[in-house]
Amino acid sequence: MPEHYDRIIRNGAVYDGSGAPPIEADLGIRGDTIATVGAVPHDAEAGEVIDATGHAVSPGFIDVHSHDDTLVFTEPEMFGKSMQGITTVINGNCGSGVVPRAFRRTITGDEGIPDWDDYAGYFAAVEANPPAVNVATLVGFGALRAAVIGDRADPRPATDDERAQMRTWMRESLEAGCVGLSTGLIYEPDRYASMDEVAAVAEELRPFEAIYASHVRGEGETLLEAHAEAIEIGRRANVPVQISHHKASGPKVWGLVNDSLAQIERARADGFDVTADQYPYTAGSTRLFAMRQNGWFEPDEGEMEVLLAAVAERPEWEGRTVADLAGEFDLPIDQAVNKILDEAGHGVFAIIFSMSEDDVRTVLAHPTTMIGTDGIGAGSRPHPRLWGTYPRVLGRYVRDEGLLPLETAIHKMTGMPAAKFNLPGRGTIEEGAVADLVVFDPATVIDVATYEDPKRPPAGMPWVLVNGEPVVRAGQHTRAIPGRPVRFGQR
Repeated sequence: MPEHYDRIIRNGAVYDGSGAPPIEADLGIRGDTIATVGAVPHDAEAGEVIDATGHAVSPGFIDVHSHDDTLVFTEPEMFGKSMQGITTVINGNCGSGVVPRAFRRTITGDEGIPDWDDYAGYFAAVEANPPAVNVATLVGFGALRAAVIGDRADPRPATDDERAQMRTWMRESLEAGCVGLSTGLIYEPDRYASMDEVAAVAEELRPFEAIYASHVRGEGETLLEAHAEAIEIGRRANVPVQISHHKASGPKVWGLVNDSLAQIERARADGFDVTADQYPYTAGSTRLFAMRQNGWFEPDEGEMEVLLAAVAERPEWEGRTVADLAGEFDLPIDQAVNKILDEAGHGVFAIIFSMSEDDVRTVLAHPTTMIGTDGIGAGSRPHPRLWGTYPRVLGRYVRDEGLLPLETAIHKMTGMPAAKFNLPGRGTIEEGAVADLVVFDPATVIDVATYEDPKRPPAGMPWVLVNGEPVVRAGQHTRAIPGRPVRFGQR
């Protein structure tokens, strides 16, 4: 009797996610599992055969820096993520979180989503309402702090009892399957927390060997102090550290990433597990309100282009620059920002062109950097990283510029994050692993999304499988929703 598989991928160059060079191999898939890596007999039967001749076959990409906590319910097809090869998203970054529900801090809204009370309930909601991608999550420190203190803008320190409550919620969330704790130390209410307060909550990570991920307290002139704080929190809690979207923001500090990378190297030499993630663009994106709070529009900061990405109350402003609107309003930049926020509220997201291309290359090439989109699925003009991050690395920085080998780039997207966030069975191609897979053409893969037209799928990425089922087939989204919750340490 011939062997039978649900799907066979033949004749591809298989990159296993470890950073090793590719091998020529077939893959046999049964259900959600890679059953065979090697030569699949020619007489083997399969429900579908994918010819990967001339293509790379890679583990599915793991987006370590996602903000899709509720987007997975409101846009379950997850077009922007799945079309670029992402098969697992890690939500809850930058201190945002969906528990406790009454105080949750989410980026893409929560209208019309299921109900839950804790992270066990959140995972159950994902299971009952599956998206196209798998979902893991960090616990947002900001949601915990808002719940114990109440007023998000209250700058007072948490009391001993309040710290104890945050620790209890943190422990319960880890028991439910969360992969770690995140902070967003430039945002309310995280920015009011001291290093001691954050470290006290982070101590709950230690028995689980879960990670501390931080949008650090400053990415400009205080970058090195902010990195030192994140590393020190990891030291005190004795847990691994992840620096979110490693960058130096603003022309005054371009080049400072060389020093912040040296900080990471020194910490690692001392035995501490410190890594970072990055999106491969010179522009970032965040709330306009937070940018004002952090002094982006002070006169001595110089002028950096700021593009409005999402303005729910005034959608006609989306895609316009703050400078353009300031001219229309006949106001200085700082006053124009105040007017925009007065009319449109705190839910305005902006794109700011604040980084150096040389710094992007330096951070990307460093062995401690993995890849994350930091994509925000709000508004008509989101940052193109939401649709283009991974093909941009593979096409521009690997093929066109030769900044790093293809197997190294794939490792940064797959095996490296799977190991860091403790996601067994993912990020690798081996027998028994989960069949999260990407088939792409190294000669043509490239991002197509732009700042002017950001919701465009990439070229050269014809197949994406999640748990063994195609969500992208021959370059077209299938609208399949085979994703599921991914709990810490579980396949």
